[in-house]
Amino acid sequence: MKFPFIPKTLLWEPKGDRKRKEKKGIMTIISVFLFLIFTTLGLSMLFLSQIYFKLSVYKKNSTLLAYASENGIKHGFDNLLDLLSLSASPSLLSPGETDELLINTRNKGSEILERLLGTNLLLQNFQSWENMSWKSVTNFYLEDIEEEKNFFHVSYKALILSEGTIKNFKQTKESSLESLMGIFAGNIPLSSIPLLIDKKLEPGQKEKYANKNKIKFHASKMNRIPPQISFSEGALIPKEANSLMGRALKIKIFRPQDLTIPLLRAVLGLEETIEPVPDGVYLIEDNTGLGGIFVQGDLEEMVLAIDGDFQIVSFLSKQGCWVLRFNPSRSKTIFSTPEETHFHDLIPLGIIIVNGEICSLGGGTMDYIGQVALEEEEIPSLLGGVNLTIISSDKITLSSHLIQQGVKWIDGVPYVKHSDSQLAAYSTGKDFLGNTQREGKISIDRNSPEKLIIQASLTAPDKGFSIEGKNKTVHILGSLQASDYFSNGNTLEITFDERFTLEKNLTQNVIKTAKPVLYLSSFKLLVWKEL
Repeated sequence: MKFPFIPKTLLWEPKGDRKRKEKKGIMTIISVFLFLIFTTLGLSMLFLSQIYFKLSVYKKNSTLLAYASENGIKHGFDNLLDLLSLSASPSLLSPGETDELLINTRNKGSEILERLLGTNLLLQNFQSWENMSWKSVTNFYLEDIEEEKNFFHVSYKALILSEGTIKNFKQTKESSLESLMGIFAGNIPLSSIPLLIDKKLEPGQKEKYANKNKIKFHASKMNRIPPQISFSEGALIPKEANSLMGRALKIKIFRPQDLTIPLLRAVLGLEETIEPVPDGVYLIEDNTGLGGIFVQGDLEEMVLAIDGDFQIVSFLSKQGCWVLRFNPSRSKTIFSTPEETHFHDLIPLGIIIVNGEICSLGGGTMDYIGQVALEEEEIPSLLGGVNLTIISSDKITLSSHLIQQGVKWIDGVPYVKHSDSQLAAYSTGKDFLGNTQREGKISIDRNSPEKLIIQASLTAPDKGFSIEGKNKTVHILGSLQASDYFSNGNTLEITFDERFTLEKNLTQNVIKTAKPVLYLSSFKLLVWKEL
């Protein structure tokens, strides 16, 4: 018996077909979804790449703009510095020109600047390189005028404005640089000139002068005009100090012959006769107070020393020893002579007149019994706040260090910002009474230390300045003005004391130029700004 054929039916086959169909739909959706994701990511990356590219280009252009603007400042500054460097030495002014410049400056004029720069004040600069270009303009603004007898000092602010541009780029970059210029005009303090050689030299001789004489300058960190030798052909160093002598003696002196023996004897408290003034040391005194110190005759030694808060000046001659002690803070003076001691509740004027030679001048110490002696060590010998001007008719020989209190030496470089003292030494080369010729010279003693520090302004108009001995290095922290310089194979180092161009109280008892001059005293940077 045959059974009817019944085909076998697997239960999982229909379900399998449905699942395959369902899987095919899911894969399509996933594929579309992934496509959308990657497309979005791709478009985003493309968009971000464009943004990054634009930012990179903008950053690059901004950097180039900064370079261009900076170049404008640098070229404008270099242009101004080149013009000022040509005016680093004093130039003579004609009679009456000082007053004209002062009046013009008071009225906000620019004549003194045009005279100094040798051109008009339209200082513009334009340059380009590849796609960059820059331009700058320099403007000047009057800051301050300080007027003194026979000279004035003016300060100008120089403002350099720069603009940098790039080809096919709309934006620009601006920068500014502020600097300050100091200018002297008139019979200016000689101490404001770092090194003046007052003699006529040919251009070739001037170029070789520093190397030939082993002269080295310590550059200033503030003043952008490098220190250099100033040569003069106009006899700028005076051969008399009548105004300072008049102040010290508390009389008016207009000409050398105005100081007669009877007049001087009356000032010194001696009998008014025609007899010569006895050799010795005299403290000037009248009803109005104390004046300076007058010394008649040669001094074997003059020693400066500090004893606590007293300034000591010792005078040793063949006639004996005089010691001057004074305290500026307490206004006390003790003056000891070979015969007696005088006490005063005032301090003397800081001007010492020596009608003779100073055979040995230097710094020293005072021992426990009150004796003063020269010291070879580098110790301060000028009390803080003391201003001394020593004027001699004859030769001055420097035998040891002369250092002011408050000076710091770091790596061989002096820093004087904490010092408010001043010392000047001037040898005229003329007798103050007979008006006869003397040896107007300042020299370094051959027996002085091999490394000698002199913190002072030195002036020698007659026989000049010389360093005696061998293998010496003399470091002048201050300034030097001389008719000539004789190194004798030794080294001279100069660090200009810039306080002479800034502090008014340091220019009261100093020697001034014999003729009016125009002189650039300083050029300092103030601030650089990105606008």
